[in-house]
Amino acid sequence: MTSPTPPPRLNVFLCHAQEDKPKVRELYEHLSREAWIDPWLDEEKLLPGQKWNEEIIEAIRDAHVIVVCLSKQSVAKEGYVQREINHALDISEEKPEHTIFIIPLLFNDCDIPYRLREYQYHWVGESSADPYTKLLKALELRASTLGLKTPAGQITRKNDSEELDFYSFVKIAVAEVPYTFYVSKYPITNAQYERFVSDIGFYTNKLLWSGFPSYNEDCIEIDQWGNEGWNWRQSKRKSMLDSDRWDDHGPNGAKRYHPVVVNWYEANAYSKWLIQNWENLQENIANPDLKPKQIRLPLELEWVAAAGGENPMGRYPWDRAGRTTKEDKEIARRANVNGNIGHTTPVNIYLRGASDPYGVMDMAGNVWEWQANFYDKKHVGLALRGGAWNYYPYGARVSHRYTYLPDDKGVDNVGFRVVALPRNS
Repeated sequence: MTSPTPPPRLNVFLCHAQEDKPKVRELYEHLSREAWIDPWLDEEKLLPGQKWNEEIIEAIRDAHVIVVCLSKQSVAKEGYVQREINHALDISEEKPEHTIFIIPLLFNDCDIPYRLREYQYHWVGESSADPYTKLLKALELRASTLGLKTPAGQITRKNDSEELDFYSFVKIAVAEVPYTFYVSKYPITNAQYERFVSDIGFYTNKLLWSGFPSYNEDCIEIDQWGNEGWNWRQSKRKSMLDSDRWDDHGPNGAKRYHPVVVNWYEANAYSKWLIQNWENLQENIANPDLKPKQIRLPLELEWVAAAGGENPMGRYPWDRAGRTTKEDKEIARRANVNGNIGHTTPVNIYLRGASDPYGVMDMAGNVWEWQANFYDKKHVGLALRGGAWNYYPYGARVSHRYTYLPDDKGVDNVGFRVVALPRNS
């Protein structure tokens, strides 16, 4: 029995300069998640031995839409990107009037090349409240004129199964950890954390902000924290929802799926809220076989296990057994590290960064992740793992460690994921 032929997709060519590669790669990953779009990016589509010049020209001619990515760097640069633009413009003259074929995409405030000024541009800079919705609507309109199937009215809204994936846990059972545990597949997002801060009865409950389990530098439980978290909470007097920064981060904001940035106390309080409300949350639906008896921050030995282990020394979470990634370019394809985007990204953007062999996502880069245990024998700072968007690529190695004080959240670069211990463990 032959497999059914997949429906045709909208071919979108991403025209860009090399200097804009990190941002274009983010765009490529975003478009790739839309089942009806087939984006074309040179580093993804060109194969060894192909004549790249001929392949690019053919890809431009076959494209349904040309997205011209513009920045101060690209518009000032002479060379092949300008030839790509001119070639696309020549092809556009063959299209019927009013056809959406060329879409200028601005990454920053730059001068649009003269021949592109007649086209309505789209701004996707960091200050853009919603960088993709209008672009996707334009692409949907183009697809509809071609008779291609699109999820009409739902192009930026994930279906139930996709949404639930953000609430998934991954089962980890390895010899290095003497018990089975589950780890959240992604770092906790703004949308997830918003549920806690809007649940005022819990968010202002002293019990959630006190008595966190205390672990030493060897991941051994030694005591409980007292009221340090509650004292910090009382000193703030208002919830995160009252702050300006939450407007763009909440459930309907542009950064809904970005990792939430919080301090250690806030991460622990969320963990206690999650276990107390488990039965009524999306996590319970997404993980029907998981009945947790405890939810907390990971211990370092658990986090390392979920990342695939530290050996060989210098490996990254995605590295298979016996291999370590060396090239910064390859690291940047798999993790949001310094030099890529310049801010956090959605937790499911870097699909190639999944940990081997467990498939835990976003363990490298984006935000540092709080650990449950102290960093060293001084028992002052708490351990961090995973690197961040503004940290060197080597910081994304599994073995790399860092530390902050519990009331710190860095420069918008510290988040967390949680571990669940099943009742039968």
